[in-house]
Amino acid sequence: MTKRWPTIFLLWFAGVLAAAQLGKMAALIPAMRADLGLTLTGAGLMISLIEAGGASLGSIAGIVAARFSGRAVLATGSTLVAVAGLASAAAPDAAWLYAARLIESIGYLMVVIAAPSLIAMTAGRDSAAALALWSTFVPIGIAAGTMLSGFAASLIDWRFILVFWAVAVLVTLPKTFRLPVMAEHRQTGFAVPPLAVWALALGFGFYTTLEVGVLGMLPAYLAEIWGFSIATAGVITGLTSAATIAGSFAAARLIGRSEDARRPLALIATGLGIPALLFFPAFPAGGSAACLSGTTVAAAVIAANAISGLVAAVAFARLPMLLRRSGVPLSLVTASNGVFAQFGASGSLIGPPLIGYVASGWGWSVVAPLVAGLSLLSFAGFALGERLAERTNKAPDHSEALP
Repeated sequence: MTKRWPTIFLLWFAGVLAAAQLGKMAALIPAMRADLGLTLTGAGLMISLIEAGGASLGSIAGIVAARFSGRAVLATGSTLVAVAGLASAAAPDAAWLYAARLIESIGYLMVVIAAPSLIAMTAGRDSAAALALWSTFVPIGIAAGTMLSGFAASLIDWRFILVFWAVAVLVTLPKTFRLPVMAEHRQTGFAVPPLAVWALALGFGFYTTLEVGVLGMLPAYLAEIWGFSIATAGVITGLTSAATIAGSFAAARLIGRSEDARRPLALIATGLGIPALLFFPAFPAGGSAACLSGTTVAAAVIAANAISGLVAAVAFARLPMLLRRSGVPLSLVTASNGVFAQFGASGSLIGPPLIGYVASGWGWSVVAPLVAGLSLLSFAGFALGERLAERTNKAPDHSEALP
């Protein structure tokens, strides 16, 4: 471990706590519906609202945030997440809760823009491993938020659980303010990331559409088709989400530091292709379902998610490299993370209703070919990003050196 890693872990943990706010609502919705009279549609909106800031403002927020200290952006975002959590705990009605959730979405957006930018600037030669670690913040945060909140909901009132998550963010906040001084790369004006980054983010957006879509609808699928209890389906979903850690850490060891795109694209093809095949036994058609058990289906989904962790890890690790290959300064990493946040959040918003719509209209077995199609679109975006960076790299390189 170098001296950089305590800072990297702190930045990662700030992201995990922010992502836990996604999982907490899913676990607490039944209790909130009983207390506040939320409809099922309203409950779904409550869960997805945390992505509203990223889906609508991600790119603009990244471009603006690039002009400010990353530490200040991170601390402000964490503060908003904590304050919004406390406001949610005091909500007298659904309207108050929606408003607090929107504020929380802005704080979440600021954290997911600033933290990976600071990691990229801190990690130096360890940037691939550090950004692979960062790529696990959402699955770990969702798993922690869902399982801990679900367990606690059987013991205490949902409002106290919201207070717990707010306090957890506040406890880490002083350490965020005391982050060591680092060589931050700030923009003096407003600059737009190169086309290669937009293509890479497009591939990432298709990936989050299938990833979050399947995770969001998995409890309903396991309970409705395979007879799992709600509690067991929730645990399986949490394990499925956390399984991406395996792929992320494998990517950290395999991706390397070379500017050659062949190995990253091979890893992405593996992280998309094998899971796409595994989803066919996970969402079997007709007579095939009779030959399978719920345990086999759950194992296939968990295995698919473990391998798919390669994709997010490679995507985040390649971002600074694509900036260098595109001949633009590393100071654009913050703006580029804003683009990533926008496409990732858009995929997270679209995924669950898309999977639900397809499953309700044509049956759950259609989920597998849908995932395969989204996987092809995702790979096309990543490949296009690498191609655009390669074409730009033929021009004289005036980029800043990676730290």
